[in-house]
Amino acid sequence: MSETPKPESGAPPAEAGAEKPRWRPTIGAVLSVGFGLLVLVAVTLVLWIALGTAQKNTFSLVRRTAEITVDTLIGEIGFHLGAARQQSQFLAEAIGRGDVEVEDREKLIHAMFGSLAAVPQVTGVAFFAAEGWSQRVGRRPQGMVQLFEAAESNVAVDQLVADMEKRGGTHWGGIFWVASLNEPHLTVSTAVFRDGAYLGVVSSVVSVRVLSDYIDEFHLQTGLHAFVLYGRDRVLAHPAMIQPIAGLGPGKPLPGLDEVGDPYLAQLWAANRQPLTLLEGSGSALLGHTRDLGDDQAFYLYRVIGGYSREQLYMGVYALDSENEQSELDRLVLAGWVGLGILVISLLIAVVLGRGIARPVRQFAAAARAISALDFEHAPKVRGSAFREIDSAAQAFNSMLSGLRWFETYVPRSLVLRLVRLGEAGVVSEERQVTALFTDIVGFTAASQQLTPRQTADFLNHHFGLLAGEIERTGGTVDKYIGDSIMAFWGAPDDQPDHAERACRAALGIAAALEKDNRARSARAAPPVGLRIGIHSGPAIVGNIGAPGRVNYTLIGDTVNLANRLEAYGKEAGPGEGGVVVLVSEATRAQLGPGWQVEDLGAHQMRGRAGEIGVFRLISEDRRSETDKRKPEPAATARGD
Repeated sequence: MSETPKPESGAPPAEAGAEKPRWRPTIGAVLSVGFGLLVLVAVTLVLWIALGTAQKNTFSLVRRTAEITVDTLIGEIGFHLGAARQQSQFLAEAIGRGDVEVEDREKLIHAMFGSLAAVPQVTGVAFFAAEGWSQRVGRRPQGMVQLFEAAESNVAVDQLVADMEKRGGTHWGGIFWVASLNEPHLTVSTAVFRDGAYLGVVSSVVSVRVLSDYIDEFHLQTGLHAFVLYGRDRVLAHPAMIQPIAGLGPGKPLPGLDEVGDPYLAQLWAANRQPLTLLEGSGSALLGHTRDLGDDQAFYLYRVIGGYSREQLYMGVYALDSENEQSELDRLVLAGWVGLGILVISLLIAVVLGRGIARPVRQFAAAARAISALDFEHAPKVRGSAFREIDSAAQAFNSMLSGLRWFETYVPRSLVLRLVRLGEAGVVSEERQVTALFTDIVGFTAASQQLTPRQTADFLNHHFGLLAGEIERTGGTVDKYIGDSIMAFWGAPDDQPDHAERACRAALGIAAALEKDNRARSARAAPPVGLRIGIHSGPAIVGNIGAPGRVNYTLIGDTVNLANRLEAYGKEAGPGEGGVVVLVSEATRAQLGPGWQVEDLGAHQMRGRAGEIGVFRLISEDRRSETDKRKPEPAATARGD
């Protein structure tokens, strides 16, 4: 017998005798006071140290480090781009010498994989054959190397192959957009010749995002804001380009200076710029200028580099005067110790606060995952917290969980999961082709008068458990329990083209389950249980039906009424095998395959309905040979035992 689960907690929180809430500090107060004081002390100390730094010392420091810094940036960018050039030349030479036969596709692919694996800076490598076919190998965003099928020929590739035959050697191309990776790339191509014959082009590509990753790392290491421009007005590498920028695509692969969200870079070529005096007369290859920002000043340092693309590259950095906190050696040492102390204290506070906040959040996440799957039984309770908001949320969450555990006893979990999966389309009322099924216990009204309320409830819970199991096993939905009857349907909310066969299969399963249960009842001297089942297929309105705030996902329409009438007509059709009679309409019979065995009972008029319909008795296959031997059996009744 199934039992109704009890709520996990006893009295609700509002009942008398509940523990009085303790005072707890709010997260806002803790974070505001703790981190506010920490930041205030840190900023005060830094300003106190920085006020003694003269403008001359700032210029001196910038001059000593600027050239080394920009040269380091140029060298690293050159390493990334040079690796692509070397890889393209290496593979082209291997093919030209005959070490790699392009006719042997498998060997060519292995060579391309090997060359790409050896150069992690390169995003992909491709061979474009003069005959028009191509082979490409590239990296996924996660770093995995994968083979791309030969791409269809396009105008750009055909033009590249034709141009490289005339030019020969290795040349940088322009910026192009890789749709599969949704980002721009630089390309370098090498013409491939063997014994004077032109074989095609090897092209290597470097992702702009890879260059931007290094620019971002460079900023973290030096504190300077680095950039690489493609020409004077387009940005090739910038930390903001690590993530996709809206508006970019094949027609516009690179953003403008004012499209990366960096207001200082956007003003690089502003008209009010001034020459950088610290570079004058130094003989440095650096170029630079300054801009007055009112209460601040920006310094721009850069070099113009050629040979990596069709456009000249502007590689450089900029810094704000307010960010330079240089000092003499003793003050620098003092600032270092002060910063280290602040860092240690900040880490300790962050660890303590983070653990206190993260622990209940993790519990919330684990419980939420279980609830999202409607697994209320295994959803853990959330423990309280020292923080007022989290503690209140934990109490509310646990109360909600107790309510949901009650909720799942009234709403079928499988139905809710399907409706969640289908979304709004699953609950909109619409006409669907469905099959409806009604059951009714033979003689239950009279038999129940001799049962106690508890015996009646126990019997029905056990009986409904047998029937619901067979219905759900065939993908059906139990719509409602009506006294000792069940209404179920197939064909909604999921599309089930074989809904009629599913319903009939469930009916035969119910008959088998009831027969087995009746044998157990007979063993303890309890009378067998008889059952009538009516099944009809046709159109019905399916969806949320009811008043606002209280709806049922159900069926309405003549199809439902006729299934109910067929079940009631089972009284006149006589008892079935094992005490179960299953009647199906001619509409349902028409949807059953040839393997189904039925007995034609002729056309009959159903109560409350005009006209006659064909009625058939459904017979399980292993008993169809005994159809003619069926004898009337007394109506079964149910009583508690």
